Amino acid sequence: MFQLDRLVYVTSRPEEVKQSLKDRGYSEVASGTSYPGVATRIYPFTGGGFLEIAFIEDEQAVLTTEGGQALKQFLTEQGDGFHTLVLETDDLDYVISALQAEDYPVQEIPVQRVVDPSGQTVSFKMVGSYPHLPWFIQYDKPRQSPVGFPHAAIIRSTTLTADVNLLERILRIGPMIVNYPNTHAAVFPLANASLRIEAADDYSFGYLEPQGLLFDQPTIKPE
Repeated sequence: MFQLDRLVYVTSRPEEVKQSLKDRGYSEVASGTSYPGVATRIYPFTGGGFLEIAFIEDEQAVLTTEGGQALKQFLTEQGDGFHTLVLETDDLDYVISALQAEDYPVQEIPVQRVVDPSGQTVSFKMVGSYPHLPWFIQYDKPRQSPVGFPHAAIIRSTTLTADVNLLERILRIGPMIVNYPNTHAAVFPLANASLRIEAADDYSFGYLEPQGLLFDQPTIKPE
């Protein structure tokens, strides 16, 4: 089982983003911190999974962790944008073995415990590889999501063929190939969404729903 868990969007204009999401019909259900100095706001996707808005609220504290430093560097170099894509799985050990079999680096985060938007304490483990690929998360109890809502997580990639081959091995299902004059993509079905891998000039993530692309253009670009 694989499903969309969350997309993390980092911004230097949190109040503008908050208003933009409100105008689009999104409702904040929780807030907190992901790293020291980094505040987060959580919005559920209608089709399941979450949008996590992250922003720096303490410039000194954010430098005390590698995760905080990476987020600050992302904002400095790229400006507002989707920073991380997370997919939920019920077999994290298989994901690790698939990455290792293809000689991809494996970064593991040990068991963590957090209070989710419903107020329940949940534990989870995570595994990641290269930054342009999804992280994979496994909860102590699988998350339930709606099915049938037409939305998609997007990976824009300069290494389309390699990424599709890897994800086909991890997801254990073949993609639908899309080839148009200006679009080359592979689409994988997830339990609650689609995962779309697009050929692009730069790596990035995106999110598509019936209203169109969310935050397709950065709220603000670095000078």
